[in-house]
Amino acid sequence: MDLMEQMQFKVSSALKDLVGKDLIINDNIAIFELVKNSYDAYATKVEITFCNDKIIIADNGKGMSFNDLKEKWLFLGYSAKKDGTEDNQHDKQKSYRDNIKRHYAGAKGIGRFSCDRLGRLLTLTTKSESSRLTETIIVDWTEFEIDQKKEFAQINVKHSSIEDKILSFPENKDTGTILEITHLNDEKNPWNRKRLLDLKRSLEKLINPLSETNDFTIEIICEHEKKEDDNIKRNNGYDRDIVNGILKNSISKILKLKTTQIDVKLEGNFIWTTLSDRGVDIYKIKEHNIEFNKLRDVDINLYFLNRSAKNNFTRLMGIEPVNYGSIFLFRNGFRIMPFGNTGDDSWGLDYRAQQGRNRRLGTRDLFGRVDVVTDNINELKEVSSRDGGLIETQTSKQLFTLFNIAHRRLERYVSGVLWGEAFLRKEYFANEVEALQQRKELLDIDKDEENPNYILSSSIGSKIDFIQLIKTLVKDKNIEILYYNTDLANILASDDLIHTIKPQFIKDLEKIAEETNDSNLLFSIDEAKRRIEELQKEKEKAEKKAFEEEQKRIKAEELAQKAEMAKQEAEKQRELERERKLAALLQAKEAELKRREEEVLRKEAEQKKREESEKRIKAELAKEQAESRLQKKSEQLKIITSLSSQDLEAVTNLHHQTNVVADNINAMITQFSRRLVKNEPVAYNKVIDFLKNISLENSKIISFSRFGIRNIFDDFTTKKEYDIIEFLKNYINKITKQFSGSRININFSSSANMAFITSFAPIDISIIVDNMVSNAKKAQANLLEIIIEVSKGILQMHFISNQPFNKDIGNINDIFERGFSTTKSTGMGLYHIKNIVDENKWKIIANRKEKEAEFIIIIENENRL
Repeated sequence: MDLMEQMQFKVSSALKDLVGKDLIINDNIAIFELVKNSYDAYATKVEITFCNDKIIIADNGKGMSFNDLKEKWLFLGYSAKKDGTEDNQHDKQKSYRDNIKRHYAGAKGIGRFSCDRLGRLLTLTTKSESSRLTETIIVDWTEFEIDQKKEFAQINVKHSSIEDKILSFPENKDTGTILEITHLNDEKNPWNRKRLLDLKRSLEKLINPLSETNDFTIEIICEHEKKEDDNIKRNNGYDRDIVNGILKNSISKILKLKTTQIDVKLEGNFIWTTLSDRGVDIYKIKEHNIEFNKLRDVDINLYFLNRSAKNNFTRLMGIEPVNYGSIFLFRNGFRIMPFGNTGDDSWGLDYRAQQGRNRRLGTRDLFGRVDVVTDNINELKEVSSRDGGLIETQTSKQLFTLFNIAHRRLERYVSGVLWGEAFLRKEYFANEVEALQQRKELLDIDKDEENPNYILSSSIGSKIDFIQLIKTLVKDKNIEILYYNTDLANILASDDLIHTIKPQFIKDLEKIAEETNDSNLLFSIDEAKRRIEELQKEKEKAEKKAFEEEQKRIKAEELAQKAEMAKQEAEKQRELERERKLAALLQAKEAELKRREEEVLRKEAEQKKREESEKRIKAELAKEQAESRLQKKSEQLKIITSLSSQDLEAVTNLHHQTNVVADNINAMITQFSRRLVKNEPVAYNKVIDFLKNISLENSKIISFSRFGIRNIFDDFTTKKEYDIIEFLKNYINKITKQFSGSRININFSSSANMAFITSFAPIDISIIVDNMVSNAKKAQANLLEIIIEVSKGILQMHFISNQPFNKDIGNINDIFERGFSTTKSTGMGLYHIKNIVDENKWKIIANRKEKEAEFIIIIENENRL
């Protein structure tokens, strides 16, 4: 047989992305991983510093020697924590870990690639106690991306060693590691204040916020945010709004709130459970750890938040519970993502809650933590993507089962005892009305109540359900009841309570007392039985007396009924006699009414005949009048068609208005001339005003002449209600004829399918159109488009010329200033237009386009709804 050739795998440099960027899905998780590495290096403090294009993560852990860097840090996928060699160097390190009771947070050997997620260049500086040298390596992650055919081990990493280099590790320690990450990958999402605060809130949840230990601190340092932090401090702001400083487990304040909670502790061979309600213990039990052989140290704390607790949470934390998170999972003191994230249902609670509305608790109702301590991280290992939870193992399955037990017990108490969910379903009450009333009172009170006394002292339904709950625990031979609240179990407080419940629950309570050896409760039950017998005798006596009284009442009612029937018969006969007399009277009345109706019909017929005669006469008269008007119109038409091309009356009106404008011009010239004759000093702005006014009046005369005398307007200068679209169409048609043969073409179009009636003076619109045409000509345009658009009671006039604005114009709105011009004109045209627009409370917009110049005049109809 031939010998087989030996072959080996090759590792591509592209593997860097597979274990780095592709698994570390965001920057916050990348920083989490690096902080976890510091924790595993026995650091007591980590400082995260944000500078311009730089992040520095420094810890005071045990650091690394040259051999550590070469054989561990640069060994892809290797984890000394996983194979147990991490602490074999020094016995005192082992004892140190035992003293502080720490367990490793990570063990995959790829967390170092989180640096690639944050920035292109990494400078790692480290010093260990066993070495006198300070080691530095520089990694340019882009070197691994140049050619994926190149093997991973062929990419060089720069290294240097310096003897007795003085470094500043946190808390002035001699050992530690500093990661300096530059050329950050945050162009689209820079590290601004909002993002830093988000990181701070996330890091506060990284280490168990409910943990009792405090041997590891994280500090954020950002120099350019200190000024804003100081402002917040001076204004007595909240610590949660400050970037710089040591992270605090602020959630500890929430634990002081009185809520309904369950605490489960698995330690070795036993499980202890305590359920309390707003500061009052409800029950405590102890169980043998039979089915959770993979778990040795687990703490579960679940808190039900009613409306009052949620309000207090929001007030203390500045954020609603639903937006803070729900039930977090911690392994060896470090959080496992995404458990507890807003909207996350890794515990599978929300789907179940939807199936049992009003009796099951989902993530919106709960807050808490599950904390597992283990040295066998492989049994509770995260999926590689770092935010996908746990890989399914026997240990993780047992953890979920233990959590579900804790959750169901809390839910059983809340929905059963506090909400009365089982009042009807389990028929606690003989009377359904009483059960409904009891449950309604519970639901109304529990939403806002901060004290459970309303259940302990008065709620019989809750007491009954609590007895059923304790009865279920008593039946389980693996459970030892250490304590249960006898006040809540006391249904024997009054005769009224005993009277409303079924006897079965007395027997259930007796069984609980026997199982728990509660002699006081047994005595109370005997007393209750005696009172029940007395109450039963009293009830039978009262029922017998009530029966006799009922029989007497029945006989009395029968006698009274017979007398009433005789009385009713006599009354019936009298009523029949009255009805006979009334019928005869009605018959006579009906005959008289019929006669009157016939008389009314006769008179109505006569009246109708007269009205028809009058209508006929009026119709004949209207016909004659119409024929007369038609004859008159025909005669007027003959007269009109016989006239020359200009109407005398229109000429008269136009002539009158032109004279008025000319008189205005003459008066202004006369007044200004007098000042010049008298050698009075005339200010520059007065001369400009004089020219402006002369120019405006002259524009009116030009508009009169261009519009012509065929004008339906009696007064060209007075504001009235007109159809502005019809006026524009007629006026533009008129001036288009005047410009025919010139080098500028004027196109008019309108998308409006109806009139637009508004108040305006025709002279204003004429001046606007004339000046728009004039400006287009001066700009050497050969096309001016005038487009009308109407929408929702708003009209827009678009004046678009095919010659763009002069590029030397800086602020486009300067063209409306008096005297502004890029040609040799006076610069008064657009100034006049702006004044007319402002006086009419319209709007004008100038749009600078690449090949066109556009003006938009916006007119809002004052009469629109």
